[in-house]
Amino acid sequence: MTPRDPGLQPERTLLSWRRTGWSMLIPGLLCLRIWFHHNEPLHGISALLLILTGAAMLVGVARGRTSLIAGLVTGSGLLLLIALSGVAGNLAGQ
Repeated sequence: MTPRDPGLQPERTLLSWRRTGWSMLIPGLLCLRIWFHHNEPLHGISALLLILTGAAMLVGVARGRTSLIAGLVTGSGLLLLIALSGVAGNLAGQ
């Protein structure tokens, strides 16, 4: 039996996770900048989630821990959704 050739799939997956990490860091830094100028709590929470998750993803990619990365993306997305629904609820109540 010949061993299975994975082709380029592992490399494409690694590059995809790197791209996702960078795409979380850059908006996180922009949210941080807005938070410093306008002191809005949603931007501070978003900046914290995006920067920490993006940095953890890049570190996870460097160490080869893809299951940890998938959990981080899912968890941060859920936390951000909860924060946004809380803000939307507050705006609707005003």
